[in-house]
Amino acid sequence: MYDTLDRIVETMKFKGITDTEIEMLLGVPKGTFSNWKRGKSRSYYEHIDVIADRIGVSIDYLIRGSDKKPDLLSKQEEGLLEGFRKLSDEAKDVVLKNVRLLA
Repeated sequence: MYDTLDRIVETMKFKGITDTEIEMLLGVPKGTFSNWKRGKSRSYYEHIDVIADRIGVSIDYLIRGSDKKPDLLSKQEEGLLEGFRKLSDEAKDVVLKNVRLLA
């Protein structure tokens, strides 16, 4: 069955976020995430708001799922978007023209 933890793990994998990174963010002991995966605990629900924020999805998506997956960006795509947003309007136009040529 596809549940909350499956959605967390899938999204983390896509975004390149490690179990250790989440454990450190939450301040939980090392190995806690492994215990969650093995079904020894479901205490991740206590931290669902922080997890959702870090992996960039809504709490609703993690808990309930949905027919439509959220639009996820990889780390590479997030980096491109962050850089693009810092450009001047003129530079953005140049980038967009080049992207269209490459695509």
